[in-house]
Amino acid sequence: MKVLVADKPGGLRFVEMEKPEPGPRDIVAKVAHCGICATDVAIADGTLNLGEGMDPIYPVRLGHEWSGVVVETGSETRRLKPGDRVISDTGYSCGECEYCLRGEYQSCINGRAIGTIGNCWPGGFAEYMMMPERLTYHVPDNVPLDVAAAIEPASIGLYGLTRVPIGPGQNLLVVGTGPIGLGGMACAKGMGVGKIILAGRKDKKLAIGKEMGAAILVNTTKEGLKDAVMRETNGRGMDVILDTTGNASIFNDLLDLVRPSGHIVIPGFYEQELSGVKLDKLISKDCTLIGAAGTPNMGRKILDMLKHGLIDLAPMITEHYPFERAMEGFEAVKKHNDSRVKIMIDFD
Repeated sequence: MKVLVADKPGGLRFVEMEKPEPGPRDIVAKVAHCGICATDVAIADGTLNLGEGMDPIYPVRLGHEWSGVVVETGSETRRLKPGDRVISDTGYSCGECEYCLRGEYQSCINGRAIGTIGNCWPGGFAEYMMMPERLTYHVPDNVPLDVAAAIEPASIGLYGLTRVPIGPGQNLLVVGTGPIGLGGMACAKGMGVGKIILAGRKDKKLAIGKEMGAAILVNTTKEGLKDAVMRETNGRGMDVILDTTGNASIFNDLLDLVRPSGHIVIPGFYEQELSGVKLDKLISKDCTLIGAAGTPNMGRKILDMLKHGLIDLAPMITEHYPFERAMEGFEAVKKHNDSRVKIMIDFD
């Protein structure tokens, strides 16, 4: 089968590999779609910098935002069968270590990322994907498979928001118009959150956010974010802020924008040490700061929201490329920033 591999920093190429054979509790799926993440591009370029112990080990078979159709199952599988449409978690967990037994699967001692850092599980930029059945989820019939492949970034935003008291009566500021921000925002809207303010620098992306549930749009190149927030909250500030920008220079601004006893959720890596942070303001305002890197089981929740029409992730998909043109898609991630949210690679 054909797969896309970053064999070294700056080395992205197609190679041939053997089609995987499922173990007793595994499934093999024919990949239908795989989204390109900024992390994929950084690994391919050799520019990823997430901190100690978070480096990729080359060669990397990239891709962690995939969907597909089961073609083969192991002898001990029970839940899935050939023909089922599926997605998977984006991390392997053993299910047996002390952390897994606590339900803290993201901290699994034997855990492996899929298609990204460390000794990773082989990723989804391949014609076939093998996964343990227990980490693979059935996609409802009314959810398109390309939309299903966009669930992963949305799940990171959702995971962060599930750790705060978000819901009716709460207001939410989302900073950043990438797929984590827009996807997480859509999930918040589906959970009944109150006023949503979306801040970004690109009008086309902000317009997509409006389609996905934002009530107030703020282009920060044209309007001060603090002025907009205080106007829309009568000077109170935000109950919850979701910062997906990866821009460390705005952290002190977030401390000004959050209300007393509010929550700041950061799923976007800053990729640097912070200096000059006014952390005392977080303490004096009695606020909560949460880091969110994603976790298993969020995909199942988003599938249910999509099934029942509570959210729509389709507007996030702004471009499609066939698998044989995947390298063009990688370049487009860097070149089409004014309008690009999620670029999808199609295998069918």
